[in-house]
Amino acid sequence: MLGVEGRESMNADFGGGIVQDQRFDEPVRIALGRSRNSIFNVERVAQAADILLNRWPVATGQKHMVARKVCLAVLEGKKEVSAARAAFINAAIEADILVEPREVSIP
Repeated sequence: MLGVEGRESMNADFGGGIVQDQRFDEPVRIALGRSRNSIFNVERVAQAADILLNRWPVATGQKHMVARKVCLAVLEGKKEVSAARAAFINAAIEADILVEPREVSIP
């Protein structure tokens, strides 16, 4: 199924309504774990949202909060997937977990 921006998406109902999970154009590589020795390729908005909500390694920062809101808005079909990827990258930079850091602007 093609979703916003013509990307492959998966719809699921989690009790709060239908969410639209979509793939990023390119995966975002982050390092998690106590020593940040576990590398993850984040490929989907729902995966990014799960990490932001449940596995984030540091105290909440401003960019972390923005990324949470943007990812949830994408899952609700209210924002473009590119905005979620950009917000996730910026939050990962803020948390110092992005494997290849480069800040991007949120569309």
